[in-house]
Amino acid sequence: MSSSIHPTAEWHAMQDVFYRKHRIYQMQWAELDLARFRVAASSFGGPIALLRDDRLLLEAGPAPLLDSAIHVFSASGQTIGKIEYDGLQHIAGFSWNSREQLVCVQEDGTVRIFSLSGQDPTSFSLGPDASTSILDCRFWDQGLVAMTGDFRFIYVNDIGEPKPKVLADAHITEHPHSWAIVPPHLTLSHHVEVLASVGATVLSIDAVGVQDQLLDHGPYAHISVSPNGRLAALCSDQGGRRIQVVSMDFQRSFSEYNPQGPIYDDHLFDIAWCGSDAAVASFASGETLLLGPFGDTLSFTHDAPMHLVQELDGVRMFNALCHEFLCKVSEDAKSVFQIGSTSAAALLYDALDGIRAHSSRADETVRSIRDDMPQAVDTCIVAAGSEPVPELQQSLLRAASLGKSFLPVFSGDKLVDMCRSLRVVNCLSSYSVGIPVSLLQFQSLPFEEWVARLLNRNQHKLASAVCQYMEQPSDQVYIHWACAKIRASSTLDDDALYRALKDRLDTLPGSGIASYVDIAEVANHCGYQRLAIRLLQHEPRAANQVPLLISMGQDRAAMDEAIRSGDADLVYFVIFHLFKAMPLGEFFQVVSRTQAAGRLFERYCIDQNSPVLEDYYFQDDAFAKSAQLIGEQTTYRV
Repeated sequence: MSSSIHPTAEWHAMQDVFYRKHRIYQMQWAELDLARFRVAASSFGGPIALLRDDRLLLEAGPAPLLDSAIHVFSASGQTIGKIEYDGLQHIAGFSWNSREQLVCVQEDGTVRIFSLSGQDPTSFSLGPDASTSILDCRFWDQGLVAMTGDFRFIYVNDIGEPKPKVLADAHITEHPHSWAIVPPHLTLSHHVEVLASVGATVLSIDAVGVQDQLLDHGPYAHISVSPNGRLAALCSDQGGRRIQVVSMDFQRSFSEYNPQGPIYDDHLFDIAWCGSDAAVASFASGETLLLGPFGDTLSFTHDAPMHLVQELDGVRMFNALCHEFLCKVSEDAKSVFQIGSTSAAALLYDALDGIRAHSSRADETVRSIRDDMPQAVDTCIVAAGSEPVPELQQSLLRAASLGKSFLPVFSGDKLVDMCRSLRVVNCLSSYSVGIPVSLLQFQSLPFEEWVARLLNRNQHKLASAVCQYMEQPSDQVYIHWACAKIRASSTLDDDALYRALKDRLDTLPGSGIASYVDIAEVANHCGYQRLAIRLLQHEPRAANQVPLLISMGQDRAAMDEAIRSGDADLVYFVIFHLFKAMPLGEFFQVVSRTQAAGRLFERYCIDQNSPVLEDYYFQDDAFAKSAQLIGEQTTYRV
């Protein structure tokens, strides 16, 4: 979109509110029929996973991506990678979690978790309650709910520390028409709840019990919960297609719409929320319907049905051809751009256009703002943050800079911070990176999380530049690069790889990276044990260094580093490990090799009155100490 097109060209009015439908990308992948695939798209502009739908009979031919692997694309449709899925079990459900890990739940109850690169997957089981097979799944940030073959629900609150539990038995005897979850952070009980459409009603199921909402307009083909957990959208096929928005206690109905016409005759493809007060319904015909909070609607036509991805401030919609973002227009943007607006911010923006056109009225316009200039500057800055088009962002920020020059006292920190943030947001949203985020989404996650997402895509150079631009430490970038370099360098020997790593790591400003342990651990895992030992020599913290040396079988080196650290607890840690891992005679030789370790072991045995001390003295030829010990024991017996 060029700056010559007025910003309101993408606006769509709904009473006194405007919504913007902005095209983010023309999809870059090869011609795909998404109807052949099961699709999982991550929020916050995350990746898109495609898995061939093995429940469909597909015609053999040259169509791409019809293997059993999971293909991963960026939001712009560019290939990120491929996850070779070797499981023989059918995948009941899959989705991305908040860490951009792909969570796959198999029919047998096994849950497999893949990173974006597909390396080093982890897995766990949903337990014996999943023995009747898993039929379907729903996910939230770090948790999931699975429906079993006997229509019970198993939930896991944290897949990082999985503890599968079963919700209350609702005595459901047939497959629910649809079901949705209310994540724990949105419920009063702080436990996950399930909303299941059974018969003409909806059942609310949690860990304690089941509540029948006593509805009579079902069955409901789709249920969707708003991001703030206060509303639910219900789509019914009974008596014509009807979409209803109700409160979460199902006592109040806020809006209801029964779409008419042949374009709505096809089944409802997907439903999601645009913010917390408007629902978006995508139909198989390609029609997309926005249902406002008071029953008003907006309709958009596409060539194919749109997959919907809920975001904090809107909804992303994509099909095989395009990727769009639908959101509410902010009040600040309305104040500047709405036709006929006479706000101070709108006048300031018009003054900038007048200066560009060398109009003599520009100065008169600026002077007419007078006391409202601080508010006008702030409004232009905030409006720039809500605009998706870089050209409009630049114009608004220039208008704010123009207004700032007429103020005797004004802190430019807000303007500078907005410029920095928008530059990073636009960089993330580029085709090559493919992470389309708004400023609100960018600010809602820690900066380190965005750097981690770039690293997941091996965008090390860009991640380093972003850290430098935002004046943030870049240790994690160099550590991730070094680990990726080791994994990809199967032809280099330890010495060559060490030189390559050190040459790059030494260029890090300041005192270098804070820890080498993660790099050394990857080197050891990839078979570069000598490289791992050399890298650990640069580790400044012995408490991190010693456990890894022990796991590598470098017991003597671990003892030396523990003693060198001067930490008695760390030395004892090594001593106890060696005592369990070595024959007693060899253990005595290792301990007596260093005076500090020998004295600490001797002191421990004396304090604990251990019989091992006599054997230790005998092995060490400490005859005087042995005689003294025997004498003390004899005296004690007498």
